[in-house]
Amino acid sequence: MKKFVFDTYYLNSREYAKIISEINTNYGKYEGLWFCVHNSYDVHGSACRYYFENRGYNDYNIYAKIER
Repeated sequence: MKKFVFDTYYLNSREYAKIISEINTNYGKYEGLWFCVHNSYDVHGSACRYYFENRGYNDYNIYAKIER
């Protein structure tokens, strides 16, 4: 399997599960795109952008989290 381009930005397990679940639920928005941005709220209620590489459904690498 091909390695991801960017280093992983590690989220705590609760936040990681939340964001991955949201991406999976809305996968139609990201299907076919290599690099994506998911807008959401972190576990503290702050609005954030999560940048991730997409290799297919449930195969993502979150490489940045930016508060808005």
